[in-house]
Amino acid sequence: MSLDISRMRQEMGRLSRERWGLEKELAGVLSRKFLLKGSLVQKYKACNKPGCRCTRGELHGPFCYLSVSQGGKTRMIFIKKQHWLRAKELSTNYRQWRKKRATIAQINKQILALIDQMEKERTLEVSSLEKR
Repeated sequence: MSLDISRMRQEMGRLSRERWGLEKELAGVLSRKFLLKGSLVQKYKACNKPGCRCTRGELHGPFCYLSVSQGGKTRMIFIKKQHWLRAKELSTNYRQWRKKRATIAQINKQILALIDQMEKERTLEVSSLEKR
């Protein structure tokens, strides 16, 4: 039984070190960057003016949009061409932030599962008091 506890403690230590590294990254590098929530999407469009090339299937574009969920609905926000690169950089920063955050949440979940398992292993029934 104590061997299992030892392994659990070792695993908790490993997970804690991994979480610490991610937290350090979030607090250090990523916290200094600005974030843009949403996904960048490029779309081609038709103006449907008579005689325009888009009526023959040659669509206009690409145009860049930021796809954002607000209040349970998806909104497409137009991004001017001169802002595409900056929007892409900020959107990438946001995805990195969220990915690291999700990993930290997963590690926390694993640590809590180990703590629960340790508690279960170390908790005695009242009837066992007489035996010890």
